[in-house]
Amino acid sequence: MEARTDTLTLARHYVEIGQPERALDALGRLGPDTDDVERWRLRGWALVELEDYDGAVRAAQEGLELAPESPWLLRLVAVAEGHRGRLGEAERAVLAALHQEPDDPFLLCTYAQLTARGGQLDKAERLAERAAALEPEDETVIQTRMGIAYLRGDDRLAERLGQDLLARDPDNASGHRMVGASLLDRGDVGGASRHFDTAAGADVRDDEAATVAREVRAERHPLLWPLWPFRRLGAIGAWVAAMVTIAALAAAGFETLLGVFVIAYIALCVYSWVAPPLLRAWLRRRGP
Repeated sequence: MEARTDTLTLARHYVEIGQPERALDALGRLGPDTDDVERWRLRGWALVELEDYDGAVRAAQEGLELAPESPWLLRLVAVAEGHRGRLGEAERAVLAALHQEPDDPFLLCTYAQLTARGGQLDKAERLAERAAALEPEDETVIQTRMGIAYLRGDDRLAERLGQDLLARDPDNASGHRMVGASLLDRGDVGGASRHFDTAAGADVRDDEAATVAREVRAERHPLLWPLWPFRRLGAIGAWVAAMVTIAALAAAGFETLLGVFVIAYIALCVYSWVAPPLLRAWLRRRGP
């Protein structure tokens, strides 16, 4: 019995530190005995981490046969079904869990994430704020509020919450992605690249994070330095600045300088269309 408890504790540790494969290996050493709810809960969360959502639902259902009203297994069902796009099943599961634990901030966050995914942002925000009133310092709560703020277009709040998240967990991948996106919007490509690189390194299985990190890293390449005005001002801002400059040179009668500027601006526009995709393709072939 003591060995079984130690194995479950080890598996729980592996789930908490993001090593789902090792958690599953530990759980596999428990043998054929299935009369343990915690075993199925841990197996389900490990499978969620591995994006095996079908397997996670099956594990949760095995556990629910032993404890039909377990809010923690119902939360597992809600998360896995949400990832499978079965929002109706996910909502029923989380509502059943909330019936057991109406003031649990993690269940409230799960429900908020589901409603946000379904486009009900006002309801999602109310649920997240209720969770924040219960556990304002919890990382899951902060991350949920950050995601909802981003979906609402409140970039300032999303960035502030991302910074709060990183203050508590400097390796939090979601926080790095959010702060990186905000810095990129402001034209700080170097700062954004550092955050995206950290996010990609925090989870080597996250192909999307690695792709974004590579794309942002490409923006720092010396071959793209001439495009600084476009990154800093945006395409429309750069066009307005160019038109103002052309008008000023024409009004001043600097015809030669005007001709040189127009040719240079057109060449820069063409370069901005051609150089970035070619550079990204070359960097992809080179690898990380």
